[in-house]
Amino acid sequence: MAFGREETPVRASDELIIFMGKSVEITGDIRFQGSGRLDGKVEGKINVDGTLILGEGAHISSEIEGGAIIVGGTVKGKILAREKVQLLKTSVVNCDISSPSLIIEEGAQFNGNATTGINTATEKTQTAIPISSEESKRKAVVQAVK
Repeated sequence: MAFGREETPVRASDELIIFMGKSVEITGDIRFQGSGRLDGKVEGKINVDGTLILGEGAHISSEIEGGAIIVGGTVKGKILAREKVQLLKTSVVNCDISSPSLIIEEGAQFNGNATTGINTATEKTQTAIPISSEESKRKAVVQAVK
């Protein structure tokens, strides 16, 4: 509170909301909005609405879903990005990647399948949302007409 007024902090879109150091280990799911950096060990699903940076010390065994995902460490599992995936030269990635854009720096190790394109990540995200039987009937009628 400053001079009797309550101020609400304004977050920049690239401001880190979460930082997890190298000595931290998490077994379980992580979900947050905004951008974050993980340098420790995670076993569980990670869901981020913003940018996720996986530092050189990161060891991730997980399904990762986010906006932009930048990998500098080790990842086993799956990566689904709505914007882009960037594999830095220090990364070791043993998983499948689905993203509109994939950037692989020289020296990065990538073993897996990659699916890229404009609608790649958004199509998969939308199919995961359950729809009511009434909506599915309407969609079936619309597809039959087409």
